[in-house]
Amino acid sequence: MIAKSFAGIKVLDLTRYLPGGYATQVFADFGAEVIKVEEIKKGDFCRGDDPKINGVSYYFAALCRNKKSVAINLKSSDGQRIFKRLAEEADVIIENFRPGVTKRLGIDYDEIKKLNAKIIYCSLSGFGQNNPLSLKAIHDLNLQALSGYLSLNGGKPSPIHLADAATAMVGALGIAVALFHREVTGVGQYVDIAMFDSFTWWLSLLYSRFHFQGDQISAETIEYPALCYNTYETKDKKLMAFGMVEDKFWKEFCENTGMQDLIPKQFLRRQEDPEAWEKMCTLVASKTRDEWLAWLDGKDICITPVKDMGDAVKDILATNTGIMDYLEFPIVGKILQTGLPLNLSAIPTSLQSATPPPELGQHTREILEKIGFNKGEITDFVNKGVIGGIKE
Repeated sequence: MIAKSFAGIKVLDLTRYLPGGYATQVFADFGAEVIKVEEIKKGDFCRGDDPKINGVSYYFAALCRNKKSVAINLKSSDGQRIFKRLAEEADVIIENFRPGVTKRLGIDYDEIKKLNAKIIYCSLSGFGQNNPLSLKAIHDLNLQALSGYLSLNGGKPSPIHLADAATAMVGALGIAVALFHREVTGVGQYVDIAMFDSFTWWLSLLYSRFHFQGDQISAETIEYPALCYNTYETKDKKLMAFGMVEDKFWKEFCENTGMQDLIPKQFLRRQEDPEAWEKMCTLVASKTRDEWLAWLDGKDICITPVKDMGDAVKDILATNTGIMDYLEFPIVGKILQTGLPLNLSAIPTSLQSATPPPELGQHTREILEKIGFNKGEITDFVNKGVIGGIKE
């Protein structure tokens, strides 16, 4: 049974890639009608990212279940007319063009609110709509670099796009808050989300530490890794994660391993006591991972194996919590999906009732007919290159 908390809410999603798609997935999974408004030929750019199964990108499959797709040429006057008719009945519009693009297309917030005063219109950009920096090309890695974050992790790109994920979270939160405000007041509004600001929010502890350290911070002065909070290599060249920040866990570990002299050195960083670190590394390397797991049996200490993705997926699926499952979809077949991490007592959700990620323009005819265009008009739009995805 899929949640229907947002049933009746219509979201027009003009975004590409992670920030918008991840944000609107929340509303799609809770029953909103999320309509991806895509370019006729390429659609959302993430449709093209490898790896693919039967032509379907892993990226698109991860972000677009429970959504619909219409393919419209928004550069055409007819395409803009179609979009405006969609917008008249919509509750939310979300886009991530560079500032000024929607205005040139005649579909910006000021134009749409003339047709629909209750619209929630969300724009995602690098630095906000009124910052000229948003007019320049930029990506997640650049935002991480400009925030100071990369200087603290050796400049290493992360496996997940952190600024994009932060933006998606803030975008979903902003839209939800605006919808609640509209429920209370009846008033729609514009939601301006800056990716840089979203990531800055995520880094609040690091910025606070920077200030408390006399406006100085480096990889050597951040809190972790510390002796008690780090990954260490085992005898069989595998990794174990040690997270014993509480005194009781660290003390128990040290006492049980005969390393009582390390107890007062719990939070020392490598450069502060290389000898203690070498001793800890030697200790962990004295056992294989399986031997450490056997040693941990019956103990309540914050130590876990560093699993590879295959083991992690297998174990997550075995817990049967609903956060992850394999779904059978047309075209792509059986694929792995992750659900929302929200367990609300009155709002049930289930991946098993999800609809598959849509083909490009799959719902164009259905949606255009629903908003009042007849068969002749739709055929004319196809012939003029205004819409795509129509199959006779």
